[in-house]
Parts: sequence; C-alpha cells; structure tokens
Amino acid sequence: PMYPISAAPSAARPPRLTRVQVCALLVDPPGGHPPRTVLVATGDGVLHTSTPDAFWAEGCGRVVLTRAELLDAGIRTVPRSGGRLSAGSGPRLDALLDALNAHLAATWPATPAAGGPA
Repeated sequence: PMYPISAAPSAARPPRLTRVQVCALLVDPPGGHPPRTVLVATGDGVLHTSTPDAFWAEGCGRVVLTRAELLDAGIRTVPRSGGRLSAGSGPRLDALLDALNAHLAATWPATPAAGGPA
C-alpha cells in the first residue's frame, strides 16, 4: 500500500516537501516490509511513501522523488539512526527541496486525482 505522510493542504496550495518526509525514503521500514522507494503526491495533495508496485496498483498521483534520485545526489542517512542525515547531506537535501517545492508550486494542481499515474 501507499503510506500517507502528510495531511491534505488547502485546495489552493500545493504540498510542501520537508526533510523528514524525504528522509522516509532512505530509512528501511521495520518488520521486513519492502523499502518504500518513491514519494508520491496524489491529486488531493497528500504525500505518500510507496513501493513502485503499490504506486502502479493505486493508479493515481505522480512520483515526486525516488530513493535512487536521493542516493544519486549524494544524500544519505546514518545507518540505524532513524533518518539522521550523514555529514554533507543537509545542504544537498535543502537545495533539492528548494527545487522540488518550487516545481510543485509552479505546476500544482496539474496532478491527476484519479485515472492513472501521471
């Protein structure tokens, strides 16, 4: 399933990504669950962590960020720290968040509410 990690913003505002939400992609889930490797914004503005298979099965929203993109950008967390950023990752993550939030603000609400991934 897709796991909501934010409440729905007001209809006029796009979702706003935070460090905590993005770091959820880098922390392995407990109990042997598959890693949630995509951050998805659904049409109602709620952010979810998900697996690629669950995202396609749900059939709505758009992928905002993937775990692979974070790792490619050099953003890491300290192992078994619960999501604490590794040295040097903070400024990279902040720059990425600035760019992603600006993109969401410029393109929202172009996310489909239903009818398949965008």
